[in-house]
Amino acid sequence: MSSLQDFLDCGFFVIEHNDSILCLICQEKIAVFKEYNIKRHYSTKHATKVDCLMGQVRIDRVNSLKQNISGQQLLFKAANQSSEAATKISVLIAKAIAKRGKPLSDGEFVKDCLGIFTSVACPDKKSMVEKTSHSHQTIARRVDDLASNIQDSLIQRVDACQFYSLGLDESTDVSDTAQLAIFIRVTKNFEIVEELLDLCPINRTTTGKDIFSEVKHAFVKFNLSEGKLCGLTTDGAPSLTGKNNGFVSLMVKSVPQEIITHHCIIHQEQLCAKT
Repeated sequence: MSSLQDFLDCGFFVIEHNDSILCLICQEKIAVFKEYNIKRHYSTKHATKVDCLMGQVRIDRVNSLKQNISGQQLLFKAANQSSEAATKISVLIAKAIAKRGKPLSDGEFVKDCLGIFTSVACPDKKSMVEKTSHSHQTIARRVDDLASNIQDSLIQRVDACQFYSLGLDESTDVSDTAQLAIFIRVTKNFEIVEELLDLCPINRTTTGKDIFSEVKHAFVKFNLSEGKLCGLTTDGAPSLTGKNNGFVSLMVKSVPQEIITHHCIIHQEQLCAKT
């Protein structure tokens, strides 16, 4: 088998491209790197058109076609990079909107502002702004993707952690529905991460057993190991701290290891301020 350079020297107009053989003239990939296949492709499709090219003219033609291929690759690469940048901008704007609690429809307003800025400061980037999508549907999808990413990252941290503790706060929203906020603090190699694990609406009673049931559901939902639970912090509500049927009492009884319990210092300060 001759080398690929030998084929080029003979003028079959082929190059190696992405682990395959590419014809420079028709840009068709040749399935098998064999002399017979390459010669057959050349003779049946291109011989009548380029056999007349001889010597330096033929070499110049091969080099020109190579440059065209390289130019196309650079064009596709630049377009891909521009698309990736536009997507990244859209995600970062969605993150900023969600972080500040702004309406999802504000994305279109942000896009208009970016258009004004780029038209004055950097007109060559205006096309990139026009490519980005900031409709409320897109922003909502980006926020969902960010939330899923954070959740997956948190689950990985919890799986790899040595211990974790939970903080619970039960309150009522404007629609008179009880909301149980579950916070988790993860420690690994002296690194501490604290995140909101779940927000559980409770449409029935809010007894210690109801809260215990919601927390157990969170264990299953996020694949938490009860054996790694080392601490509980609550707001001091009777349903959470009751001696017999409170959530803390039920949780301590349900796990074999010792759990350290705390009354949230912020709620204690609030009670002191009221008195």
